Amino acid sequence: MRRLAALLAVAVGLTLIGFVVVEHLFSRSADAQTIADRYRPLLSSPGLAGLRAGFDELRKAGAELHDEALPRLQASLGLDDATFATYLGGHLPGIRAFERQAPGIVALVDPVIGKMEAIRADYRRADAIPVDFLDLESAPWLFLGIGALLVAVGVYALVRPGLAAGIAVTVVGLGVALAPVVLGIPGKVDAAVRVTAVGRIGLAPATGARAVAATRLFDAMVHDVRTGLEPALTDQLAEGDAAGRRVFESSFPALTRFTRDWDRSLSVQSHALSDSQVALAATFANADRIPLEPIPWMFIGSGAVLAAVGAAALVPGVRRRPAGVAVSPLPAG
Repeated sequence: MRRLAALLAVAVGLTLIGFVVVEHLFSRSADAQTIADRYRPLLSSPGLAGLRAGFDELRKAGAELHDEALPRLQASLGLDDATFATYLGGHLPGIRAFERQAPGIVALVDPVIGKMEAIRADYRRADAIPVDFLDLESAPWLFLGIGALLVAVGVYALVRPGLAAGIAVTVVGLGVALAPVVLGIPGKVDAAVRVTAVGRIGLAPATGARAVAATRLFDAMVHDVRTGLEPALTDQLAEGDAAGRRVFESSFPALTRFTRDWDRSLSVQSHALSDSQVALAATFANADRIPLEPIPWMFIGSGAVLAAVGAAALVPGVRRRPAGVAVSPLPAG
């Protein structure tokens, strides 16, 4: 039984070491850490609040553009719907494209932001794998270290069989089984699985391409509002550019706020986010190849079996008495 426990320790250790090699754990954990670092600010409470606020601004601005600003421009030009659509295509193509595509973008983005908000707590738990003070890139080294320890203990138990070696195998097996439970690894991995599911949507190549196209669409819309729509309406709202601009801003506050915020910060932030979705798609795909679900049970299950076999191997050793010592069946005296 002691030999079996020793061989089992060696086998489990070699399995953990082989897992690192076969699953390319060094490169995949490094890519997972890259993704975690890039999107940690976005998935924080302030980051998600800013994302939601920017999206709400866009939605309100689009509604105001469609329901108020454009009808006023059409009325001022005296054009019917078909002629006005042609006018937009020729003079304000960015606004025309926004009018056609914005509803689809809103329908796509709104649920994704909702899912990101829903997994915020999961992201915090997943970001603590394996523990708060170690990042994901430490995981392969932990696999190798624990695997090497198991191999060393198993070899020691084969070379120097005895009570001490049996206790060592049992204790190490118990530690391998209990450590993931104490550190909450199963729950963290479950959280990581849920976060990864959302990542597959946001970091899919097609999603990244749509995000880049949407950001350019917003750029073009804001440009047309600034250079075309606002000047066209300013003269009709009040005499003089300054007075007309003030009336325009008071008449269309949501549109004015969005175009101002887009120029100040939202454009840069949106381009950075959409560009990262494209640039990191392959990085995420590689990280997503890590088989997360079985990892905690590789340790818990194998460690528990090893501890049980090791403990069973101790029983005969504890009961064995030195050879040649007689034991009287009768009480002394």
